[in-house]
Amino acid sequence: MAGEAREAGSQHARSSGGALPSREGDSSGTMLGGRPITVKLQIDLPGGARIGPGKIRLLELIEEAGSLSRAAEAMRVSYRRAWLFVQHINNAFDEPAVATPEHGHGGAAARLTDFGKELIHHYRRMEATAEAHNVDSLRWLAGHQKP
Repeated sequence: MAGEAREAGSQHARSSGGALPSREGDSSGTMLGGRPITVKLQIDLPGGARIGPGKIRLLELIEEAGSLSRAAEAMRVSYRRAWLFVQHINNAFDEPAVATPEHGHGGAAARLTDFGKELIHHYRRMEATAEAHNVDSLRWLAGHQKP
């Protein structure tokens, strides 16, 4: 499981390496130097599409804001970059996760489809399950990390 983003103190911190920032994970009680050790789930689909914490967070922000431009602004990424991530998500599945107006520019309303809501739900469930089932391994890692 490779992560798409590193936490950098704030919930929506801009990450290095070109990935979208993500929310902070649940530490499950495993801490190192006051910071939680977390599991970041990345799903690699056949055909090369990837779904990870940054794209899922973008979907969550679209749902909250009702606008792709406001979601992009909240994540501190360009509108174009957010639009490309939405296209990647929509093209990866047999139905779209985000419905946008035909030309979708200038802050026009974007909305999560029922499929998009289910995608978030299933991703977050897999993420929580992976972390919960690996508490012992996370504690072992914490015990072997340099301070």
